[in-house]
Amino acid sequence: MKGYFVTAGILLCLLTSSITFGQTTNATVSGTIQDMSAAVLPGVTVTATNNSTGVVTTVVSNEAGAYTIPSLLPGAYKVTAELPGFQTKTYQVQLGNAQTVRLNFSLGVAGVGTAVEVTVAVDTLLATSSASIGEVLTQQKAQDLPLVGNNVLSLLTTMSGARLDDNGVTGTFAGMSNYNVNVQRDGIDASASARYMQAGIQTATMMNPDLIGEVRLIVAPVDAEMGRGNGQMIVQTRSGTNQLRGAAVWSFRNSALDANTWSNNRQVDSTGAWKPVPLDWSNRHQYTMSVGGPIVKNKTFFFALWDGLINNKRTIQNVQVLTPCARNGIFRYFDNWNNGNATAPPQPTGSTPTIAVVDAAGNPVTPANNPNVAPFNGSAFTGSLRYASVFGQLPSNLPAASWRAVAQRHWRSGGCR
Repeated sequence: MKGYFVTAGILLCLLTSSITFGQTTNATVSGTIQDMSAAVLPGVTVTATNNSTGVVTTVVSNEAGAYTIPSLLPGAYKVTAELPGFQTKTYQVQLGNAQTVRLNFSLGVAGVGTAVEVTVAVDTLLATSSASIGEVLTQQKAQDLPLVGNNVLSLLTTMSGARLDDNGVTGTFAGMSNYNVNVQRDGIDASASARYMQAGIQTATMMNPDLIGEVRLIVAPVDAEMGRGNGQMIVQTRSGTNQLRGAAVWSFRNSALDANTWSNNRQVDSTGAWKPVPLDWSNRHQYTMSVGGPIVKNKTFFFALWDGLINNKRTIQNVQVLTPCARNGIFRYFDNWNNGNATAPPQPTGSTPTIAVVDAAGNPVTPANNPNVAPFNGSAFTGSLRYASVFGQLPSNLPAASWRAVAQRHWRSGGCR
């Protein structure tokens, strides 16, 4: 008995979830039906047929001549109204995410083989039954528009009312900051920002063009059923169709032809000669494989996508380490100066005049001048190289040959010259 209750609970949750998703992501077609004298027509059969999947949804107009077809998957549809004795009228319409489109039928008395077909312009659909202002990026546009990085978020700048900063995250929607923009994917919150700490347009995963069925951007105002935020980005995942189709894409980018940066080009070596730092190496491979088709024709479909990224980088590191001498506990310094490493810029003034006292190989570099402070005032350097040991005091005037003997005797290897 307990198993029956568990099964019933799971089914109830699934049914509730389907209804919820249908309210937030699927489209709705509604309207009224009347004859040529403006009298309402009840009992008219209205059929919505998805052109890609062949799925048919049928309703009948009520006594007021009104009909509603809810939970339609976004896509191209043929909506037909039929009643014996009257003309058959058909609309060809493109439905988008969470759209409510109103299609009113006016049926005339049937003649011999008469039928009427009307095509509704896609550009007029967003505002048909909503006060929202925005734009729709269809699956075909997402695939056809040039895109670097294979992320559909980069295409938002092609949509009217949207402006993104150079970081691709912050910007404005219809002149308002997009700091609190909600992102939904198939009716589920898919924003990469925290719920109470939004930070512009960010998604939890990258939106590959082959994954997109439609992107709907609402800049103002956001309908109440869409949830929080001063803007809304609604993403519909692509669906399989009656035709078995697949795709494989490989994108390759590297830095072989990239120009070096200004900062790298201005670098010099320890002698002051121009020596630009090579550009960091980057090799990026992105591959995508997708397939979709019918499981049961006109009923059940599947779509699968694998998106992989192989990103290899090499960054030149200039790590500052102790010289071999210092690693043995012997520290060297020149009179009048504070020690600086091989990359330290000269600072001849102030209370702590500093200069590079070693080259990149750790060899001592004798300063040419004294610091520009009293009593030295930039005069020619006449000081000496001094040594200090963490293991004991060394004579200040110890000759180099004698010092090496001391170092070798105490630490086996001094590593200093």
